[in-house]
Amino acid sequence: MELKVIVPTSLSEITLEQYQRFARLEGDEEFLTKKMLEIFCNVPFEKLPNIRFKDVSSVSKRLSQVMEEKHPLTPRFTLNDQEFGFIPSLEDITYGEFVDLDNYLSDVHNLHKTMAVLYRPVIGKVGQSYIIEEYESSSKYSDIMKEVTMDIAMGAVVFFWTLGRELLKATLTYLENQMETNTQANLNSIKDGDGIMPSIHSLKVMLDDLMRYQASPFTNALPSFPMKNKSKKQKTPSLKNK
Repeated sequence: MELKVIVPTSLSEITLEQYQRFARLEGDEEFLTKKMLEIFCNVPFEKLPNIRFKDVSSVSKRLSQVMEEKHPLTPRFTLNDQEFGFIPSLEDITYGEFVDLDNYLSDVHNLHKTMAVLYRPVIGKVGQSYIIEEYESSSKYSDIMKEVTMDIAMGAVVFFWTLGRELLKATLTYLENQMETNTQANLNSIKDGDGIMPSIHSLKVMLDDLMRYQASPFTNALPSFPMKNKSKKQKTPSLKNK
């Protein structure tokens, strides 16, 4: 019996949950190749031996190409009848949002939590402008974010690394300079600003840590598959050389 394999043609056909499932795996090339087809193409594991070798190689190459796609930021999207919006102004990001992004951004296993910080339900709109729900914790929407497609997830992460980091760095530098100016202008109030300057310095240190991941926020799991995985898995499931 011929087995029909449906291969994703875009990151919009791959969910964050699928992406993370594959990122957790460890094993040899043959095992990872089989799991790749099982996870991304929904091929039952027991049916994999029936697929022609040349088809497996072709699928692997196609998936690698899909993972190299570049996508712009998606400001808003609808998931399960709920509209979510990206943080409208990164200049106004809260301390809590920043700290959580610092904790999550370096690991693909926390990508759903990263998305739950960057996106929250839209509670008001005026034209193209919108307001999102105030941030409480990543756990509030992290599970539902596993259903987000990877074109949205990748677009958000890349946007944050490029524009977002520059805005945050400029904002923190401005705040630091303002506090230094205010402190000098209020010599009679020595305690003015105590506790605030250390907090700003802490934010700048965290931002520097985030920027260390700018060039490659995620290491490879598939050929040219951009994900950060702290395990030793660097073997890529390609059958080209077999």
